Amino acid sequence: MYLINLSDLNGNEDELQNQLKKYKAKVRRHVLLVRHGQYNVDGKADSEKVLTALGREQANLAGQRLASLGYTYNAMTYSTLQRARETSEIISQHLDGVQRTGSDLLREGAPIRPDPPSKHWKPDVVQYLEDGPRIESAFRSYIHRADYEQKNESYEIGLP
Repeated sequence: MYLINLSDLNGNEDELQNQLKKYKAKVRRHVLLVRHGQYNVDGKADSEKVLTALGREQANLAGQRLASLGYTYNAMTYSTLQRARETSEIISQHLDGVQRTGSDLLREGAPIRPDPPSKHWKPDVVQYLEDGPRIESAFRSYIHRADYEQKNESYEIGLP
């Protein structure tokens, strides 16, 4: 609806329906979300939270599986966290020519309080106020239908 100037239609319902059809997506946009591999949880800084040997193997197997699906991937967007960046590097070795892009929007966070409450994870209330809008922005940026001008189905990989 936001693509249509309603004042130009003068209340003509048939013309509105024609305009809506014009802007409707004609193909599908597939987003495959992949979790990063196991990482060193004892690291204090992000740079110390590197993938373990198991995590590297998990990423390698994920890359093999994605390649075996036979899709042509249009893009891979990954969180800028060390573990997601490493996972994307390993996966991309199996997917020739896939454009990789890092995004701070995809970094983990605390959008809302856990329910039920967690004994081990108690983020500060300020964290909810900062992370919630960022995570909502990530969702709106990366999870949506194909553009109405898109001609072919697309396959994208997201590594939050």
